[in-house]
Amino acid sequence: MSFRLAVRNAGGRVHAAYRAGKQALAAPHALQVECADTNRISGSIDLDAALASLPIHAQSPRWDYGLGYRPPTGKEVAVWVEVHSASTGEVGAVLRKLAWLKSFLKSECHDLWQLTTAACDHREPYVWVASGAVHINKNSRQARQMSAAGISWPKSRLRLP
Repeated sequence: MSFRLAVRNAGGRVHAAYRAGKQALAAPHALQVECADTNRISGSIDLDAALASLPIHAQSPRWDYGLGYRPPTGKEVAVWVEVHSASTGEVGAVLRKLAWLKSFLKSECHDLWQLTTAACDHREPYVWVASGAVHINKNSRQARQMSAAGISWPKSRLRLP
């Protein structure tokens, strides 16, 4: 299944949020996502903006973006990108966003969830892109929590092969 079809099957605001390539990402955030072959990024959604005005999700710790990505080998997958400040004090906030995202995908976007779990075979499906410098000790309790939750170490750029 393609990312575009999975987004369409999600319906409503998620479907309406679909854009080709990286077009759903805010301009400065799009610059932080690089791909050796830009055609491998099939589409994107600004999940945060799409759901912000819905009462059920307005106060939720929403994740930022979803990307459809075709690895050099294998089928298309979903990769989820959160652009957020990367300090020890922010780890809890990002982990709450990740828990919300997983729950949302499992309960409301089954096809996107399937593309997300398929990403686990190729790369980390949940990527934290730092909005500035990273200030988290790699030996801290928060670093262990991130690892246990399955989120990548914050990076200044997401580089897809």
